[in-house]
Amino acid sequence: MTVISSVRDRVRLGRSIASRLAASADADAAFVAGSSVVGLGSATSDIDVYLVGSSAGETRRQMFADTTRIDVQHLRLDTLESLVDRVLGRGLRSDHAGQPLSDREIALVVRLRTGDIVTDSGALAALRERLDEHPLRLARLVMNNWMLAAFFAAEDCLGLSRSEDPNDLDPAVLAGRRALVCAGKALAAAGGDLYFGEKWVWRQLARSGPDGFPFEDFQRLLRDDPLAVDPQAGLTALTSFAQTCLIATATLGWQGADVSHWPVWRQGSGPLHRSPAFFPRAYDDMVTLIEPAGRHFRLPPRSALVWGLSHGLSSQTATEYALNLSKVAPAFAALTEQRCRGITTELREAGLLTEQDGQRGAM
Repeated sequence: MTVISSVRDRVRLGRSIASRLAASADADAAFVAGSSVVGLGSATSDIDVYLVGSSAGETRRQMFADTTRIDVQHLRLDTLESLVDRVLGRGLRSDHAGQPLSDREIALVVRLRTGDIVTDSGALAALRERLDEHPLRLARLVMNNWMLAAFFAAEDCLGLSRSEDPNDLDPAVLAGRRALVCAGKALAAAGGDLYFGEKWVWRQLARSGPDGFPFEDFQRLLRDDPLAVDPQAGLTALTSFAQTCLIATATLGWQGADVSHWPVWRQGSGPLHRSPAFFPRAYDDMVTLIEPAGRHFRLPPRSALVWGLSHGLSSQTATEYALNLSKVAPAFAALTEQRCRGITTELREAGLLTEQDGQRGAM
């Protein structure tokens, strides 16, 4: 038995099988997808083969080639056409979420977009061309998926950390770590790395994460025991860094700007601090800050940007950073020094910003 171990060999094997299966099934098109196809994968990763045609049935089956598992799925072309229509036709608004695509549907469109076409009558290429014309549409769906997952995990972490049962601290750690993993996935998607599998977040951030991103902090927080010294501080460290990844995604990433411009990954020692109790969700019109089991605020993107930058800085420094970022996307272009100061005041009065040393920010 020949063991197929390299990523290149597995992809080559998958293409060969897809070509043969497409011919035998009289499929109109075929493509291969999965972690190996997008440069991830391990020695045990499978290959997904999609056979596309107009036949009535949509089926799934597994087969093995040497030691490599091949998952074969038959899809109708109109299934893919409908999914692409929904990706490109729907907006994500804070006042009307609409009928969301499921995780499985979004993952399938990502696979269509990033997969390796083996044979095609022209239909798959046309669908990919449509997706390529509006790349932010699909990226926003992926970012939205992971921001929502991160919020739910952070919500669980917060609730469990407040429990009087000491046995709830371990699941609180699990939830806090998942919040950070999902926030990392959102950040990778903001950098254009859309692959869905959670376990590849480290490799995705290593190859597609923003310049200046403190990857070693991300690794350390997921490896260390947050309960070792001060459980509450340890859990807060997890959710706080998740919050940073999420607000960078919800502002710069959502607007299609390079997240490498984000200047404050680590909390500073200045007086102005955003509230650690709120987590962002992004929409086409607004950014929503949500407190688990509590309040929520709808903010224009420029106000959310000022909030996110207020991470242990002086008001003046946060304003300077915001003005620098006003040039990277039209949604922030209206920011001026006076407007930033007004936003800071409004956020402070709403309880979204605090000044821990009691000093007033520069007005």
